[in-house]
Amino acid sequence: MCVLNAHCRFPAALLVLAAVAGCGGGGGGSGVDVRPPDTTAPTVTGMTPGEDTTGLGINSKLTATLSEPMIAAEIGPDTFRVTDGISAIPGVVSVDVINHIAVFTPAGDLAPNTRYTATIVTGIGDLAGNPLTTDFAWCFVTGGGADSSSPGITATFPSDAATDVAINQKIGVTFSTDMNSATLTPASFVITGPGGTPVSGAVIYIGGTAVFTPSRKLASNALYTATVTTEATDLAGTVFPADVTWGFTTRAGADSIAPVVVSLNPASGASDVPISSTINAALSKLMDPATITTETFTVTGPGATPVIGIVAFDATSNTATFTRTNHLTTPVAFHPTPVSDLEANATYTATLTTGAKDMAGNALVSDVVWNFTTAP
Repeated sequence: MCVLNAHCRFPAALLVLAAVAGCGGGGGGSGVDVRPPDTTAPTVTGMTPGEDTTGLGINSKLTATLSEPMIAAEIGPDTFRVTDGISAIPGVVSVDVINHIAVFTPAGDLAPNTRYTATIVTGIGDLAGNPLTTDFAWCFVTGGGADSSSPGITATFPSDAATDVAINQKIGVTFSTDMNSATLTPASFVITGPGGTPVSGAVIYIGGTAVFTPSRKLASNALYTATVTTEATDLAGTVFPADVTWGFTTRAGADSIAPVVVSLNPASGASDVPISSTINAALSKLMDPATITTETFTVTGPGATPVIGIVAFDATSNTATFTRTNHLTTPVAFHPTPVSDLEANATYTATLTTGAKDMAGNALVSDVVWNFTTAP
């Protein structure tokens, strides 16, 4: 796992931000926004490359996905930092505001066969002014050269030639490599219906999967075509060699069946769980990956202490995974061994909430909560 040294010592300025007062039309027409204020701190819910990735192309960009929209002006080279253990790597940071992904583009190629540390520091906040509460660090190793291989597609949802597809179904595609989310839009992920009529909608990208949400229900008993065009690129800037197209046929009605959790790992009540374990929940249906995040899949322990980690959804196995990650538990202090494993001989509680929804928008009927105890 990532071992931070003296060169990973980053000062973190906790920014004091003014609360943003919203104005809405709720409250029975009174014009007063009666929603409770947002007091939830944002978290890093995913990153590319992943922790301890090896062989990264030296021409690749780096990304960090946040759990909610952020103040884009606060995310820059001072708060998204990359070091080779000796010096900081110059680069430019951009923000994909739709997918709340921060992208670090190095000023030049990274050095080959070199270990790097990336850190998101606490000087950033969400739109309500809640700051990131801890620095988040991860490590990766570059390969011997640039990445020039074309991206590919490993799965589509619905699958090619599928029939009986619900008319309220979203359309998804999982890629073989990390993609540049800014290039995945309705212009590069295109859905057409009967007679080649374009379907309007929105595209989100999270954890290697792009999801197209139609602006209205699809037509019944109709043939649709989905296409990922050569406008979509991976993080190294490589395009598809040709458009990728597949088709499916809808049925007459919508999908209203709620998903359920079919298995848990560790199992509820399990003991002697290895401290290096990930926490998994397998579901009965394909889920919308945008709803499987650190806000809907949480782990606490020992006691009520939140566990910092990342959440991913594997669309091929319908499995949500929570992984505790390396991070600095004290933003200003030097931590020679960042937290990565669970604590020994401790009881943890995992929760998958009703915020988790399937690709038709059906939510879990109730929160799923389970406990387990790690080995001594």
